[in-house]
Formats: sequence, structure tokens, C-alpha cells
Amino acid sequence: MSRNQQPNFPVIYELLKQLCQNLAGNRSHDVLKEVTRLIANKPNSIACHSTTTSVAANESTIVARINRLLAARSQASVNVFNGFYDELVSMTDSKQRTPILEFLFHLADSDKSASASGLQVDLRNDVGFAGTLDSALSKLSVDSGISGSQRLVKSRSGGTVSGSTGSLCDTKALVAEDAHLQSADQNELEDLLIQDVIYACTGIEGKYLRKNFVTGEFKLDHIHGRNLNACDAGMLLRLAEVGYFYNKVCRFTNPKSDSYLMGNFGQGYITALQKELTNYYGLIANLQENLDRQRQAGDSAERMTLIRTMVWLVEPMERLQWLAVISEACREAKGGALASAIHKFVWHGDPMVRTISRELLLSACIPLQQMLTQWLTDGKIVDPHCEFFIEELTDVGYNRLWHDEFRLRPSMVPSFIPNTLAKQILVIGKSINFLREICKDRTPVPERTDLKKCLDEHMDYLYSPHNNTELHVLIDNVYLKTSKRVLDIVLGPHQLFTHLKAVRDYLLLGQGNFADVLMENLKEELDRPAKDIYQQELFSIVAAAVRKSADEQEEPAVLNNLDVHFLSPCEGDNGWDVFCLTYKVQGPLVTIFQPVQCTYRALFKQLWNMKRFEFIMYGIWRNHMLSTRCYKPIANDISVIKQHLQMYCSKMINIISQMQYYILYEVIECSWQQFSARVKQVKALDDVLEAHDKFLERIRTGIFLDQSTHLFSSCLEQIFTSVRKLDEWQMNFYKLCNREMDARKAFEDYIKSSEAKGTYGVNAERALERDEELQDFETKLMQCQKALIAIGVEYENSVGHFLYQLATSPMESLTQLCMRLDYNEYYKHRDERLSVPLTFQHMRKSMANNFGRK
Repeated sequence: MSRNQQPNFPVIYELLKQLCQNLAGNRSHDVLKEVTRLIANKPNSIACHSTTTSVAANESTIVARINRLLAARSQASVNVFNGFYDELVSMTDSKQRTPILEFLFHLADSDKSASASGLQVDLRNDVGFAGTLDSALSKLSVDSGISGSQRLVKSRSGGTVSGSTGSLCDTKALVAEDAHLQSADQNELEDLLIQDVIYACTGIEGKYLRKNFVTGEFKLDHIHGRNLNACDAGMLLRLAEVGYFYNKVCRFTNPKSDSYLMGNFGQGYITALQKELTNYYGLIANLQENLDRQRQAGDSAERMTLIRTMVWLVEPMERLQWLAVISEACREAKGGALASAIHKFVWHGDPMVRTISRELLLSACIPLQQMLTQWLTDGKIVDPHCEFFIEELTDVGYNRLWHDEFRLRPSMVPSFIPNTLAKQILVIGKSINFLREICKDRTPVPERTDLKKCLDEHMDYLYSPHNNTELHVLIDNVYLKTSKRVLDIVLGPHQLFTHLKAVRDYLLLGQGNFADVLMENLKEELDRPAKDIYQQELFSIVAAAVRKSADEQEEPAVLNNLDVHFLSPCEGDNGWDVFCLTYKVQGPLVTIFQPVQCTYRALFKQLWNMKRFEFIMYGIWRNHMLSTRCYKPIANDISVIKQHLQMYCSKMINIISQMQYYILYEVIECSWQQFSARVKQVKALDDVLEAHDKFLERIRTGIFLDQSTHLFSSCLEQIFTSVRKLDEWQMNFYKLCNREMDARKAFEDYIKSSEAKGTYGVNAERALERDEELQDFETKLMQCQKALIAIGVEYENSVGHFLYQLATSPMESLTQLCMRLDYNEYYKHRDERLSVPLTFQHMRKSMANNFGRK
């Protein structure tokens, strides 16, 4: 019938009547009366399950409920029921089996009603399917207390075992005996469950628990586990979690596992895990001992139950769980990275987690303690597995020992070591090696004994979030003292600052008239092809220039270190293209100067190139002034050209002079003053190197050699190209003037010779020849004038572009240089692009706009 229809009670009554006749025989009337009364008290048992939905009921749920009900009486009852249930499964389908089992369950569950009525079922018939139901109902009736004096149990062979009807005393004895048997069965079951828990805690399967060997998890056995009630099954699975976490932890200590931690740090961590597991094994041994004692003693008032086992294992389960979590965070980590992974748990909110992680960290960092001791006291690294946060590089050149032999390994720096402290530790060991290998100073490390003792006894200070512990103070003191020792040697006996000053004076052209004298003396040599020049010849000229510009005390030291260096020449290069000065040092100073030799050469070439064009411009101006007196006879013919030449020379000299002032004073000298002040305040050699690098970087930027200012360098090259063209033009112009002067002098000499001969004058042919020479001279003058104007236009365009780049630069010093180069605003009026960027009002508005955006 449908869900909304009422149950057909007459039909149900007829079915029950037939069932009772088959089961009870002659006593079916009494049994039917009692059954109908029970059903009347629980009408839902029929109404709900007589519908079509009862077919879809969960059969396994009903079986589990019956098992729990029977297990409360005795384990034997459960075993018998399971046997009958297996036979029922083989003979019926689910649609028939589910209503039957549910009806029998409700019948057996009515303990009080059945006992009150004295309902007794006598199984009479045992044929076919009725025999199976008879046995099942008989078992349920006996174990639920329905039958009192008469108990008949159907065996699997079909026979019956009958019991006689006894007196009230016999019945009480039987009930007491049955209760005792049930209690004994329950104790035996609980002992078995506890034994399974103990097995699971050591990663072993038991009767009721099966292990997944891939994940390490435990689950109930599909055969034996269904006989347990929900409470026991849930508690058993809960306790089996201890074994799951134990399996996870054990994987990290198994060398054959992919989770095994490698390296010295990993072995230290595994040692701590094994110590934890040893304590855990002791607890499990005590648990097993108590269980064995309980089994031997039998019943006792203080039995070991699942609940008490749970109490025993709560703390070990939590510890194993956190050990598994911490170990999982350390997977595939080694060295300092492993220490960092553990250190994350040191500040956990749970005190137990803090204690566990701290013990693990102390054990894992034993190799770190040994490495730090060797590094901070002897400057040695013993790190076969590359776990230390400082690495040593092999095959490093002598000049790069300080820079490249030792360096930090960022991935291995533990999280509890700040970056500042890590750099101090690095510098201490580097300083020890530098003093011994380079400076040949084997003085013991200051406070060596105290530092070693503190590392041995108070390594945990390193994990402190504060930097004022005894260990931090000792490391800071050793850092300051070793760094000061290195600086004292470098700045004292080896005179680092004196050499730096010499480099500034001669390689950066900061020494008086050294560059002017050197260029004047080298001009003839450097004009030759590069392949025809010998380095030894040039050094003598350089030495002469040094003697003229240097003090008598500085001269020997400078000449011992200053040298001529030729760059690799290309086809067609002259001496100007390959000439370069270099500064050679020995001992500890090689560490400072050798790595930046290429930088100094690049700076010298740029400065030397600018100085060369200044020298060219002064030569052009000098020749121009001398030609004013030499070419008086043709002054009227070349006056216009001379005016243009003087104008262009003035413009070029102004640009070149301003650029020289900017580079030599505003860039080099100002940078040198900042560098000098910084060197006086340094505490370590790395501070000197850092200040030196910044000094060179500021100069590179100031003379347009870095990436951010390469456009300025190309603009300057265009200006220098115009200077070279003007120099070449002047040479050709003076050659033309010299030919004309020679022709005029020859014509005058011819006239004087004619007077001596008495002819007085020139013939027509000679006069015509002279006229042709004058016309050719005038034509070539016009060509020279046009070429000069073209050079001037090209120069002004190059300067305008250069000024525009300066004006639009974000660097304030370059915008000021732009205004100084165009002091009379000549280029501003010729180029409308410069009219806006060069005004003070525009700069003020730009600054205001920038601040507004921020």
C-alpha cells in the first residue's frame, strides 16, 4: 500500500496468526494474544514497515542494532545470531529479509513487556524456511529474557535441545548464571579490543583493526568489526588514530622511506624523534603489562577498560600528532631550512607544542653549533652536506678571496638568525681567513674561549628573539674586534687611504696639471698607429709627468704602483684609442683594488677623452690667436671666416670648460669628500668596500657611463665629433692660408728680382697666373666658410640635443648643469623645446605636481 494509505489490519492479523501457529503450535492462541498486544503498544512498527518503503530500509543498520542488543547480553548470543543470519541471507532476498529482521528486533527489544506477560515460545515445527525463523526467534527470545523455564534452541543440524521446566529458584540461578556468562564475555571482548589497540599503537594489525599500508590508517575489519556496537567501534577507531600518527612519525626515521631526512641536521632531528618514540614504547609496554596482568588475575574491581586506555593514550596521541605535523613541515628540507621549519612551531600557543619543537630544534641544530664554533673561532667550514648558511667556493683567484671565497647561502639561513647577525658571522670568519692567508697574521681570535663555551652551553640563546643575550653580545664583540684588526692592518701598515688618494690623483686626473703635462708630452706618440707604440717608451713620459706634478715624498710610491696599460687594439686604432693608466698594488690591497681595475680603466678612458677634447680646443684657440699676427697680409680676405671661427671656438670652449668643472669638482671631488668622511667612520673592511663601490658608482653616473645616463654619453660624443671636425678644418684652412701667403711672397720676390734686372714689373703671363691663383684662393675660402658654418650648425644641434636631455633629466645636478651651460639662454631662444623645461617656474610646477601625486 502507499505511504498515505492506512494499514490493512485484518490482513496483518491473519498473517500474524499463521506465523504464531507455525512457531508456537498448540500455544499459538496465547502467543498471538501477546504479540498483538505488543504491536498495539508500538503501532509504528507495523505502520511504517508495512509500506513499500520498508523494502528499501537499511538492512545493515538493523543487523548492527540487533548485534548491539545481543552483545549487551553475551558474545555467544551474537555469534549464534550471525550464524542464523548467514543462513537467512542464503535463502531470502533483501525485500523479504528486511521486514522480518525489523519485526524480530522490535519483538526482542520489548524486554519488560515480554517478561511481564511471561510470554514463552515453544518451537514445534522445523521445516524449510520456518525452521530458520524458528531458530532466530528462539535465540532472540532466550537472550532477551522472554523464555524463563523452558528454553529450546535449534541447532544448525536441525535438532533441538530441550530444557526442563524448573522451579523459581532454578530460574533465578539460570538468570544469575547467564548474567555471569554475559559479563565474562563482555570482559573478554574488551580485553581483545584493548589488545587490538596496543597492536595498532605499534603499527600492527589485529583482529578487529586492519591497516592500510599505503596511508598508515586503520579501519574496522569487515567481518569481525560489524559485531561491535557503535560505542565500542567508535572508540576503537579513535584509539587507532594513535597508530596512524605513529606510522607517520616512523616514516621519517626509516632510511628506506622517501620521507627520511638527510644530512647532519636531519640526523639530529631523527635522533630527537627516536628519543620521543623510545618514551612512547615504554608507555605501550606498561599498557601491555597491565593488560597481561589483568588477564591472569581475571575479574577485578579496577579493570582496564577502553575508557581508561583512552585516558592513557590522550597525551601520547597529541604528542605523536604534533610530531607528525612538525615532521611533515620538514619534509625535503635540510640544514638551515630544516631549522627554520622547526622554529616556526617554537612560538606556538600550546605549551606542549613549544616544548616538543624546542627539543627537536635543539637536537637538529647540534651540527649548527659545531659549524658555528669552527667558523667563529678558526674560520673553517666543515659542511659535507652543504647545510651551513655560509658556503666556501673553490678555484677563487687571489684577488677575489675576500669577495668570492665565502658568501651567504640565503636558503640555508635559519629564521632565528637575523640578516644582520648572519652578515656579522660571515665577516668574522672571513676576517680570520683574511688575516691568516693574506695578512699573515695568526693572532688568536679575541674572546675565543668565552665564545666557544657560550656556544657549547647556551646554544639556545641563538633562538631568542632578543639580541642582547650573552651569545649575541659575544658575537658582536668578536665582530668588532676582528674587523678592527683587519682595518688596522689595511689602513696602517699597508696605507690604504694613501693609495686611494693616489688613484684619485692620477687615474681620475685630480692631481693639478698632471693630465695637461702628460697629454702635451704624449701627443706625438699617441698620434701614431697603436701597433707602432711601445709601452716602455710611454712609461718614461708618464714618469716625467709624475715628477713634474707630484711632491718629492709621494713620487717614489706613486711610480712604484702607477703603470701604463694598453687596451686590445683594433685595426686602424691609434695611440689615443688604446692608451690607459693602471694602478698596481700588492698584499691585502689587491682585495680592494684588483676587482675594480676595469672600472677605473673605464673611468680613466672617459676622463682622458674629455681632457683630450679640452686640449684640442685650447690648441685650436691658440692657433687662432697666433694666426691673427701671422696672416695680416690676408686679414681682409679671411676676416669673416676668422670671426666665425672665433665664435665657434668660444662656444666650444665654454661647453668643454663647464663640463670639465662639473666632472672634476662637482662629481669627483664631492664624491671623494663623501667617501673620505665615510672611511673615517667604518667598522669593517666590508664598509670600506661598500663605500668605495658607491664612490665609483657616483662617478660613473656623473660622467655618463652607467645605463641611466648612456644617452648623455652619445650626445657628448656628437659634440666631440664636431670638435674633431673643427680641428681638421682649421688645419686645412691654415694650409690654404699658408699657400696663399707663400704665393704672395713669391710674387713680391719676383717683382723685386725684376727691379734688380731693370725690367720693373711683371709680364702679362705672370699677372694672369697670379690672378688665377687669387680667384682659386677666394673660391676655396668660400668653400671653407661653408664647411665651417656646417660644422657650427652640426655642433649647435648636438649641444641643443644634449641640453634638452639634461633639462628633462630627473637628477637635479644635471638640470643645474644645463642652466650653467646655457647661461645666456642662447640655445633656449633657438630651440622652443628648451623654453619650457629650462624655466624655474616650470621646475617649481613640476615639483608641485609630483608632490601632489604622492
